[in-house]
Amino acid sequence: MKQRSFTRKKARRCLLVCIFLLLLSAGIACALVLHANQVARQREEAARAAAQAAAEEQAAREAAAAEAARQEEEQRQAEEAAALRQQQVADAAAAHDAVEYGDKLGTIRVEGTQIDCALYWGDSSTQFDAGAGCHVTDGCVLPGANGTVFIGAHTGTYFADLGSAEVGDRIYLDTDWGSFVYEITEMQVIYETDVDKVRWGAEEPSCVLYTCYPFGILTHTDRRYAVYADPVAADADGVIPQ
Repeated sequence: MKQRSFTRKKARRCLLVCIFLLLLSAGIACALVLHANQVARQREEAARAAAQAAAEEQAAREAAAAEAARQEEEQRQAEEAAALRQQQVADAAAAHDAVEYGDKLGTIRVEGTQIDCALYWGDSSTQFDAGAGCHVTDGCVLPGANGTVFIGAHTGTYFADLGSAEVGDRIYLDTDWGSFVYEITEMQVIYETDVDKVRWGAEEPSCVLYTCYPFGILTHTDRRYAVYADPVAADADGVIPQ
């Protein structure tokens, strides 16, 4: 009887040990699985971080290459623009040297008006009978040059519609050495003796149109209608052709 009771106790003890060992094994297995999952996640995160870093490095290289290409293209365009501008200046200088009094320079057109006629170097009756004329003395200059382009025409013919010009309208002077654009900034009635109001001898580029006033008058008058305009684009060499 005692032997049988001892055997049962021993069996229960063995069962408990087995259960403990089973639970311990299960816990160790779970810990190993959790550790493996954690290691896998860490590896995935490290791989993602490495991939992101590589992508960012590639993007940075591409951005740097694009910026270098942009700067190179800007430099090329700037050099081409500078070469073109120098050629324009040289062409203008050569054309200016060949211009003589009475020569036709090209045409003049005024936005917002019906003015669209020939433009001459000179402002005598001969030029005014054929179109508009540029004043050639008193420090006045040819279209595009630094200084004042002072252009007149008869109020009864080619500049009859000068009064329609408004601030902001543009004056287009088309010549063999370039097309020059000036934007109107002001209009006023002056007297023929108001030489301080016509910008003669000025160094900065501008264009002044004038005609007798009142408009359409056919007899002598001492008043003039003056339209003032500044270049749309200019640099140290004068007005930049458009």
